[in-house]
Amino acid sequence: MIDKIYIPTYHRSEEQITYDNLPKEYQKKVVMVVQEQEKDLYNYDCDFLYVPNDIGIAKTREIISREAGKTRYSVFDDDVTFIRRNEKYFERKRIDVNTGLEKPPKDVVPEWKWIETNDSNMDGANRQMNKQDFDDMYKVFNDWMDNGYFHCGHRRSQLPPSWRYKDNLFFNSAHHIDGEVLSEFIDNFEWNYCKVGEDAHFMLYYLTNGYKNRRSDEFGFHAENYQDGGCSVFRDAKYHETEHEKLRERYSEYIRTRKILAQGKHGKNIGEITEYSYNTLKAYKDSQKN
Repeated sequence: MIDKIYIPTYHRSEEQITYDNLPKEYQKKVVMVVQEQEKDLYNYDCDFLYVPNDIGIAKTREIISREAGKTRYSVFDDDVTFIRRNEKYFERKRIDVNTGLEKPPKDVVPEWKWIETNDSNMDGANRQMNKQDFDDMYKVFNDWMDNGYFHCGHRRSQLPPSWRYKDNLFFNSAHHIDGEVLSEFIDNFEWNYCKVGEDAHFMLYYLTNGYKNRRSDEFGFHAENYQDGGCSVFRDAKYHETEHEKLRERYSEYIRTRKILAQGKHGKNIGEITEYSYNTLKAYKDSQKN
């Protein structure tokens, strides 16, 4: 099972959203990853891993992965909360509105709607996760890792319910990694190739090399982008684009871009950016052709 939860953090000593919202039993598993220049600012009842100053998040991820070794471990951004969606969303059938049938007659033009077939297991669409939810989540993720999905993650809670899980998709902010599998390529992966966009870089590398991930929708997360602190200390729109363009040079066939105003209530902190989207499904499928 997963025994350690690493939380890299920077310029947020007074507000630890992730840590504060974990159940007490899971706070005991936390290793807060702090730069040497801030080591005296953080006063939390957990273990600490101190890293060199101003190394950036990509290099920090490498240090965490090498520290964790061949164990199974989690890496969470410092500003996330976890939710569990209502069970009713994950067993559904599609029926024609007019006939009530899953397979209407061939001469009928169907008007489809989804019907939930599971009973509700909570009030509302979702709830913040409690200890039992974390226990259930880690059992699920551990089983997935046993079956070859070495990297597991979460769908954002702001998005509507989808399927219980899907394979080989992009996710960020919260990661669960089987270090035994990672050890197979940890020395070949160029961790610091781009200073931001590190999650996409990591996934595109291993997906194009035939490794699989799985993203949960039942266990989701909530986080706001571009808040003060963290990567926002050094990232502006130009820096964001410069580093992501390195990634597009290497994986151009799997990346699409468009100009947008940064989304969310903190989007004004960065303004207009180039948004990068990733065809991770194709990346994995292409790896299976060789």
